[in-house]
Amino acid sequence: MKEWMEYHLLIGIDHFYLYNNFSDDNYNEILLPYIEKGVVDLIDWPVQYGQLQAYKHCYETYKNDTEWIGYIDLDEFVCLKYEQNIKDWIKGYKKYPSVLINWKFFGTSGRLQHDPDRLVIEQYTASWSHLVNTGKSFINTAYRFEVFTCHTFYAETSLVGIKTKILPVNEFKRFFHYWIPRTPLHAESKIQINHYYTRSYQQHIYKNMLRGDACSAGSQQGRIAEGRFEAHETKNINKDYTIQRFLVFLKLRLEK
Repeated sequence: MKEWMEYHLLIGIDHFYLYNNFSDDNYNEILLPYIEKGVVDLIDWPVQYGQLQAYKHCYETYKNDTEWIGYIDLDEFVCLKYEQNIKDWIKGYKKYPSVLINWKFFGTSGRLQHDPDRLVIEQYTASWSHLVNTGKSFINTAYRFEVFTCHTFYAETSLVGIKTKILPVNEFKRFFHYWIPRTPLHAESKIQINHYYTRSYQQHIYKNMLRGDACSAGSQQGRIAEGRFEAHETKNINKDYTIQRFLVFLKLRLEK
């Protein structure tokens, strides 16, 4: 958690709204200094499959405090390829209600157990060869949102008195509905979300087999389906070190 927060502070995130959904670790100890500095709002959320309700609560409660809200999990790191600050990247989307950043999946990198003395972004570099069509979204709070899903958000507007939805855009400012191929297909992506879906094999067992899904019972069944881990892990045929351009700066922050 500390690595995740310090990394995102490093690339320009200002504040975190963290929802505690049955945590059983020492999260209070880690978060207290950030809460005292006013960097974190911690919301207790003891709701089974409460992810979407938490998303809506965050928007309705804090939309007037910020221009953008990004909905990401602790195993997801926003990875800028060229910009050093996410504010410089996202300013190009100010006229759009929401933008989806595509996932890049990472696997175990052959680790049975996580090394607590090394960072996540340092240990796990084996990845899929391509971005996937899904990801996570940043929403522009100047717009009104009613429809929340785990990955995409649809803003509402009114045209001649008739309510209509505004579709989200992808990185290339192309509107899309549900999951369609990213376009243009051959353009270079300048941002991705590194999704450390498993980390070590031991963490995969805890997260997917024991801890459970935050969104729905159906999603949980998908997590534990036979062959799911094998299908994911054997697609990690590349090495992606992009995020490590921030590694030395992150280590310096963590040493303070």
